[in-house]
Amino acid sequence: MCRARGGHSSLRDRSDTGTPQGISGNPGYPHRNEGNTTIPSRIADGCVLITGGLGFVGATLAKSLVEAGNSVTLLDSVTPAGSTAEALGLVEDPLVTCVQGDVTDPKTFEQLADDYTHIVHAAAVLGVQRVARESLLTLDVNIRGTQMCLEFAARQRDLRRALVLSTSEVYGRHANGTPETASLRLDTDSLRWSYAASKVAAEFLAMAYQAEHGVPTTIVRPFNVYGPHRSLGNAMTTFVSRALRHEEITVTGDGRQRRSWCYITDFVDGIHRCLAQDAAIGETFNIGNDSATLGIQELAYLVVELSGSRSAVRLLGDATPDVLDRAPDISKARRLLGFRPEVGLEAGVDSVIRAMREVRGALI
Repeated sequence: MCRARGGHSSLRDRSDTGTPQGISGNPGYPHRNEGNTTIPSRIADGCVLITGGLGFVGATLAKSLVEAGNSVTLLDSVTPAGSTAEALGLVEDPLVTCVQGDVTDPKTFEQLADDYTHIVHAAAVLGVQRVARESLLTLDVNIRGTQMCLEFAARQRDLRRALVLSTSEVYGRHANGTPETASLRLDTDSLRWSYAASKVAAEFLAMAYQAEHGVPTTIVRPFNVYGPHRSLGNAMTTFVSRALRHEEITVTGDGRQRRSWCYITDFVDGIHRCLAQDAAIGETFNIGNDSATLGIQELAYLVVELSGSRSAVRLLGDATPDVLDRAPDISKARRLLGFRPEVGLEAGVDSVIRAMREVRGALI
């Protein structure tokens, strides 16, 4: 059941792996409670497809799904070697199947089963510099890839949810406590914003497939998710990496751009709740931490302080277009899903520092 045709899966008996350790119990992850237990917060015994499944968010979500007894297929355009999925021990897990394929290619989905209960579409081209450099690829993967995934979702025999990951960038340069019902304002002065535009299109595709094909969709707008195993290319991981080497930390712009930082276990909890609750069908949710907001320059200094680094912090002062404020209004997720982010910013940053020290063997 829920196995890809020809995909990789370990044949080792699960009893040989010992007792699975929950994500919150792994090194580098702060503990989080289950919160409001009167509202369903987990799915179990499901068959879940995650596109972009080898990456940071997809693999961390997959780890928690497997620990709850779900079978998971990880679809990605790259091989598992060196991926977050490999680091989390998923590649050899008997409940996990890894499939390599391009989400824009219909043939990719032909090798998959038709009995998935849940689909999480996390595959995307992302990263500010890459998006600006490869805007055509960004638009193609993020729009056509979403349509291919939703078309596949419409063919499932017993689908309970198709969750599409969007972005907080759909709110434009300013998202300061902005609710999901706010009008979206996109800048058109730079190809840097093609990522946000592609995600707006992806949201409309999700709504259209629900309206015209009955696909039970949920849209999630993430706000600055971070944690152990995230690759370089984002502020948090880059700052920590440079701090552990006592290298200069450079900050783009004037450093006053504000972000709300959501730890990965809190974000994964929000995704679980979206998958588990019927109240999430047809809805859009901001998922982030509204009590962990800090400017980019302040974050750099916090990383230096918590790591005991000798790194200097320097502002670049460049004029690269950027989001100036990014803080979520999560009142809807609190009300409908019982979502409560628990990991504070200092605890989260400290866990990233400890994890990167362990993995990279940094001496500090």
